[in-house]
Amino acid sequence: MPAYLSRYGADFTLAAGVPKVIDLPINGARDWRFVLRNTGSNAVTAMTIARYPLGASEQGEDPTAVTDDIPLAAAASLPITGTSEPITTLRVVLTSTSGTTVRIAGGGW
Repeated sequence: MPAYLSRYGADFTLAAGVPKVIDLPINGARDWRFVLRNTGSNAVTAMTIARYPLGASEQGEDPTAVTDDIPLAAAASLPITGTSEPITTLRVVLTSTSGTTVRIAGGGW
């Protein structure tokens, strides 16, 4: 198994109707996989992702809406993956109309 360049796990509370910005550290890993799990009781109703080659404080791509498996129901999970994408940061923005909690965990190699 290859050594991880990036390892990350954190819990977040999504306030009702308020987008939550989460920067995932990819740290230049070429292949990465994170799992978003809805740990609350309400759905995650919107999600966007944006890739940042040099970090979130630098120029990144425009956010792209994720529509597959969204809304994400309570207790459901969604993989967030990249293959041959050696970026520094992946920005994920999550929204829950009614509010919920989520956990994101994963890494890259």
